[in-house]
Amino acid sequence: MRTRHTWFILTAIAFFLMSESMVWGQTIPVTDLGTLGGDYSHALAMNRSGQIVGASSVPTGSHHAFLWTPQMGIQDLGTLGGDFSEAWAVNSHGQIVGGSSDQENVWRAFLWNPGVGIADLGTLGGRSSQALLINDQGQVAGTSATASPGEERLFFWTPEEGMVDMGIPGGFYGEATAMNNHGQVVGWSLNDSWETRAFLWSPESGTFDLGNLGLAYTCALSINDLGQVVGGSATLGGSYNAFFWSPESGMVDLGTLGGNLSEAASVNNQGQVVGRSYTASNTYRAFFWTAEGGMVDLGTLGGIYSEAYSINDRGQVVGRSKNALGEWRAFLWTAKDGMVDLGTLGGKYSYALAINNLGYVMGEGSNAQSQTHAILWSVPSLTPAEKVGVLIKSVTSLVNRGNLANGNGKDLIGELQAVQKMIEKGKAKNACPVLDAFSRQVEHLVKKGWLPAPDGKTLIDQANDVGVCQPGS
Repeated sequence: MRTRHTWFILTAIAFFLMSESMVWGQTIPVTDLGTLGGDYSHALAMNRSGQIVGASSVPTGSHHAFLWTPQMGIQDLGTLGGDFSEAWAVNSHGQIVGGSSDQENVWRAFLWNPGVGIADLGTLGGRSSQALLINDQGQVAGTSATASPGEERLFFWTPEEGMVDMGIPGGFYGEATAMNNHGQVVGWSLNDSWETRAFLWSPESGTFDLGNLGLAYTCALSINDLGQVVGGSATLGGSYNAFFWSPESGMVDLGTLGGNLSEAASVNNQGQVVGRSYTASNTYRAFFWTAEGGMVDLGTLGGIYSEAYSINDRGQVVGRSKNALGEWRAFLWTAKDGMVDLGTLGGKYSYALAINNLGYVMGEGSNAQSQTHAILWSVPSLTPAEKVGVLIKSVTSLVNRGNLANGNGKDLIGELQAVQKMIEKGKAKNACPVLDAFSRQVEHLVKKGWLPAPDGKTLIDQANDVGVCQPGS
């Protein structure tokens, strides 16, 4: 899954500013990611460890794709021989995809590997292509021109099979908007009647039409690792409403906050949904939706508008909101603290595009010179016991989804509850062997084919993030 924005990135040494924002009584550190020698940078995607990719202006006036890491700062990823490149997605292994101009000034999809560099992924027979998504299996999705003049198709790329046409039916144009770690891709296609159809595609099953809420104008925007999809669809009543789709429920209308338009932007692995909705007063607000509680208005930072872009598995939400002065500001929302202004780099605006499970927030904002720079905010982390609680919820979700047998799930949850109790009693050292046993059991389930490999990797990564096992223990 990824957040989209077409923009550019980085060279100065990153420096830290402390914002005035407070979460759980702590200030939130803000990192200016700098540029690659030009005036501006834009963040486009972030992985689970907080590595950020995007694009930045360079001294020549063009822009290049970049990778930023806490250890190395900003790095220029280069191009395929032309002057421009942009990085659109990064997975947990540090593999990056995007687009770059080549020596003939033709835009081509690329894959960048650590220690290897940038490589052209080819096309579906035409001249141009663009890679937009990559998951932890190294599977890539994007768009490519074909040999037919003016035709553009969605592609799916793997190291084994290369680039293949996804075969999305019903239109002359489409877009892949999100992909999960199982290789399921969602998006929309446009037909000759200018109707948009939301689709779910997988390597095993091909294309599935997600349907609509009454009229054939539907767009899928996000998918989680449980195969749950959210987006927006037109209704027979004349509104355009956010939807939640799952194999069990089909398409569910999430309603609005009183207006005639809402759209869901992100869904986490707990099935919690965020987005924006218009109100009866014709303003729009960020919303939080659950199956139990319905749609909730998250409020604003003092202005009349807000919108949510991303939610992590901890239920933390980020987006942007107008403040009392009418300025757009990045926000973090939690059930405990409500909406908090994340601040800027000294300028008048900022917005937050994504948040991962470690609490790293990616976005951008203006500095005192009115230049736009990419930003990383570091939200205070959960305690180890709280992280185990999130892990228990992840196992429960896999059982509910049918990806893990009830008995196996019960055994894993039992181990995690034992870990949680040890941590709460101050016996973290005793918890480490039990947590290691949990990870070995997950590996065993994957090896036996009783748990999908991407789900197993997610659980093990979450277990490693708990932080009770020191190196060498």
